[in-house]
This record gives sequence, structure tokens and C-alpha cells, in this order.
Amino acid sequence: MREVQSSWHFGWRGVLRSALVLGCLAACAAAPAWATSKYGPLEVSGNFETQNLVQNSRASELHFIQNRNTFRLRVDWDWLEKGKLINKINVPFLESSKLYVLYRGVYDGFYDIAPGGLVHGQTRFDDMVGGSINNVPHDQRTAMKWENTLREAYVDAKVKDYPVSLRIGRQQVIWGESDQFRIMDIWNPLDITWHFQQESWDNIRVPLWLAKGLWDIGQIGPLSNSFLEVVYNPFDFQPGIKAAFLPQPWALPFPDPLRTGQVQAGAVVGGTAGFLLSPRFDLQGTSLRKGNFERNPQDASEVGTRFHFVTPQGVEMSADYLYGRGRGVGAASPFAVKIEKLSLPFKSTDHPPSIGRFSDGTNSQPVAPIDVQAEVVHPYMHIFGLTGNYFEGDFTNTVWRFETAYAMGEPYQTIEEDKRVIVRYSDGVPAGSPKNPNRSPLGYTRRDIWTGMIGFDRPTWIRWLNSKATWFITGQVFWNYTTGNVNVLRGNSGAGDSPYFTPTKGIGSGKAQGVGSWITGSYTGQVERLQDGTIAGNGDDIRRWEHLVTIAGTSFYRSGTLVPFWAAAWDPVNSNLELLWNLDYYYSNDIIIQLQQKYFMQYGSGLPSNDPWFAGGRFSRRDETGVKITYQF
Repeated sequence: MREVQSSWHFGWRGVLRSALVLGCLAACAAAPAWATSKYGPLEVSGNFETQNLVQNSRASELHFIQNRNTFRLRVDWDWLEKGKLINKINVPFLESSKLYVLYRGVYDGFYDIAPGGLVHGQTRFDDMVGGSINNVPHDQRTAMKWENTLREAYVDAKVKDYPVSLRIGRQQVIWGESDQFRIMDIWNPLDITWHFQQESWDNIRVPLWLAKGLWDIGQIGPLSNSFLEVVYNPFDFQPGIKAAFLPQPWALPFPDPLRTGQVQAGAVVGGTAGFLLSPRFDLQGTSLRKGNFERNPQDASEVGTRFHFVTPQGVEMSADYLYGRGRGVGAASPFAVKIEKLSLPFKSTDHPPSIGRFSDGTNSQPVAPIDVQAEVVHPYMHIFGLTGNYFEGDFTNTVWRFETAYAMGEPYQTIEEDKRVIVRYSDGVPAGSPKNPNRSPLGYTRRDIWTGMIGFDRPTWIRWLNSKATWFITGQVFWNYTTGNVNVLRGNSGAGDSPYFTPTKGIGSGKAQGVGSWITGSYTGQVERLQDGTIAGNGDDIRRWEHLVTIAGTSFYRSGTLVPFWAAAWDPVNSNLELLWNLDYYYSNDIIIQLQQKYFMQYGSGLPSNDPWFAGGRFSRRDETGVKITYQF
């Protein structure tokens, strides 16, 4: 499974580099705004926020998808100053220390309102299989609607008489130069269930329990502002994304590929034609969120270093290294499913047992089980990175940025025959012909990835748009290169893509385009689209080169009370585009009203655009309109 890489409301490290736009930044930053109450060394701040969204991929249709209400409470406490804890206790080895705590509570009323209708996926077939949120059991909807978590809780400390500082606790670690399409900013996983890629990194990063140390070296020969940062994750590895599937709104735009009740056709089992097959998954305790290891220092520890410096020419750079489990770098995946065994739970001479019947509305067939033993793999890998930025003031008046990374051993799905498991009956006989036995649709392999970005940040006068303030323009060009034979690699496939049946195939006449439902058995009523069990892999091909181009701009009007923001992401390889705009209105210092509009479109062949960046193609049926109101205190 390829990792979701995109996310908007740019991260604004580029914005911070220019004093000309700091006033604009204060008004338009995507991260939550805060007011502050100060009580000596203790600061308390927070906000309430409500966001309501509707999808409007057709002018005549509005689909309500979110009523998210968020409360944040933040505490900053300078509890140790000048070597004294709470101004009373001497701590001889520390110069200063600070406690930071951030709590977030969320209630999304969508799951109580539970409107009818199918939730939009990548294609209408994904909608039909994914179904309605009303089909989700009440206890699962209850878990989806609430969040009650201590987001961050860490201690900063400055060691006395030494240029060393520490940060220990639950935190976010931010590396790199790219804005929102991650390359080296990969320490923290992303919670894409929050609102997929339509939120700031600060909102959707999953904080981890980490220890970070920084040695401020200073001058090394011609290099200035040099420091060495070391990050250690003792036990809290978590996979690169926290994902959900249809029918959860703004989940991945297809049903869970490891769901029970799927149906395959085209197989001959037990010497009897006419039976469909349904996989029964045994993931051996693993999942997309849990690997085949324990969360302890032996199995789940990680370490990374970053050496930062500035050259005499003014180029700010850092050399990065991370050794850890599954990290999706660029357009790659942080994990893959490794099928170990495929078993038909009956002898080759037996008549297949039926676990139910599946019908397309015209004809029905019995369904036999097939047991799938597999695990979700999050392998250890080496990741090397190099980042930098340079302000060129003589000719372009622009901050130029670059970032690149090389990851060794990213996990992939493959259709290579020798990596696909043979299907066997319970008596050990291979299914299919002796010379060409049936095999699993996908196997597991690993590849090296090279990815990178070149970008720019520039404050620009556009007088006819704004005569009183500059527009801040930022842009990036990304690339992703996969080594080896990419023709055998596969990513994800929705229910509208191969190997699902085309409109000309089906159980009988094919009028239902392969879509039907279980009419007996434990999955009675479940809607599925038939999969062609004779085809290896799926239609989501991996390309050797992937590219993405982004551009965004913002300014401010009426003394900073009105702040527009626009952005676009263009995928020239997979033929899709994402456009969005926001308008923030600062009604007062405490109340901010934001209007939002997002458009996702694909163009070209008319086939599904399986873009690995999850920019425009995957979400081509998910245009949305939103309103967010924030109250700061």
C-alpha cells in the first residue's frame, strides 16, 4: 500500500524565512490560533473550533461529511529558571527547563447524525462496496466520533555550562524543507482519518514518545551555526499513516482491501467449476497500525541524526540519517502485506463447502472459503537525506529550497511469479494445473527509492491585486524514482479498477457490472464487486518516475483582518489537479471565520487516476465546501 503523501495548508517554514511576510503569517497560518493568559512563569492558552464540511462533486448534490468540534488546551510552564525549580529548589546541572502540555478533545457530530447515502470514493463502484455510514455498527461509530488525547507532553532542558539541550516526552520532530509533501519530515506518522490531506501537519502528525538532544557546536572551520541533533525512539514506533477506509468520510477512497466477505470468480476448486471464492484473512495479530513485533526497545526502537550548518556563501544545510521501521519516503509506502500461505480448507477430491451464495441480481452462485495467512510488514530501513535553502538577493530576491532522500528497502507489492504463494488444498495438492498452479494475486518485495524537491519562496508585489501588501508566493517540484523493474510492482486498487470485472462481465448477463450482494451466509446483505481471480495484481501500476508540482500564495487585506490563501497541486504523470482556496476573516482578536473550497479533478483517458501523492486523482469525486469558526482564549 502506497503511503498518502499530500497535505495542504502549507507548513510555512518558507514563510518564516522572510520578515516581509511575518505580519501575514500571523493572520494566515494554518495551525490553530492561540490567545494567552500568563500567570508568572505559567502560560495557559487554547481554543474552541468547529468545522462543517459538505461534498459537492455535482452542483445538484450536497453530501454532509463533517461536524467536527475541537477543544485544545495548551500549558507552557517555565518551571526552572537560573538553576532553580519553581524558584525554590536548586538544580545544579540545569540552567533552564520548560514543561509543555497540549490536550485535544474532539467530537464529530456526523457520526450521530449519520446521514444516509453512499460515501464517495474514487469511483461509484467504491461507493457501492463501501456503503453508507449507517451500515457501520453503533459502537464503531462511537469510537470514530470521539477523541480524548494528550497530544504532546514534553520537557525542554538546557544543560548548565555546556551547549547541550534536551527535549524528552511525547512530541513532534520536524525535519526538512518541503511543504506538506513529506520527504525527511517523517519521524511522526500522519493521522489521515482527521481530514486526510486537508489539514496542517501540526494537526495530523501523531506525536511519539521520543528523546531528542541538540549539541550547539557553533563554528567549525568555515561552517557557522552548526549543531548536531540526535533523536531516539525507545519503543514508540508507529506506522507511517493512521488510515481508515470507506464508508468513513475523508478516509482512503476505497473499501478496506483486507476486509472479509470479498468475492473472487474465475477459479475452479475441488474439480468443480461454478464456485466463487471468499478469502478469510489471518493477519497473525498484525494490521496497518501494528507490525509483527512488540513495542519495546529491542523490536521497535529507532534512531536518527541531523547535522546542521551554514556555509560561508549563506547556504543553510543539514545532512540527515534515520534508521527505523516502515517510513514511506516520497511516493512510496511505509508497509506492505506479505502473504505466506493460501489454503483451500478441503481436499482436492472433495466437493467444495459453501459458506453462502452471492448474487448479481440476475444469477447467483455458491461461495467457497479460501484461508489467507499473511502479515502486514513494516521493515527496518536506512534513510539518508540532505536539505538546504539559500536566499538569493541580487537577482531574484527569492529563497531557494531543496531536499532529497534515499531510502533503502521500501516495501512493495509485486506480481513476480516466484514471490507469489501457490494455492494448495488441505491435502497439499496445488490448485490449478500442475505446470501452472494458482497463486496469490500479489507477493512481497523491497526496493530502494530516491526522492527530492526543489522549491522557492518569494514575496511579490502584485499591485492590481493588492496595493498595500505583497503576495507571498511559494512553489515546489517533486520527483520520485523507484529502482529495479517497476513493471512488476503494484499499489492500491479500488473497486472500479482491474482486477474487478468490467461492465461486460459478471456472473451472468453482466448487467450489474459485477456488483452484487451476499444473499445467504454470515455476510448476508454485504455488497461486493466481483474480482477476477485469474488476474495477478491490480491496475495500480507503479511508475519509475513520479512528479508533482505545487504552487500557493497568500496576502492580507484590511490591516490583516482579511486573509486569502490559494494553492494548487498538479500531477503531470497521472493527469490530475487539486485546487483550493481559503478566506480567513478575523472578526476580532478572538474569533476567526474561515471559508473553504476545494476542487479535485482528473483529465486525460477517463480511467481512474491512481496518483501516489493523493492530490487530485484519487479524490476526483470529493470536491468540498466548508466553514470553520475558531474562538481563542
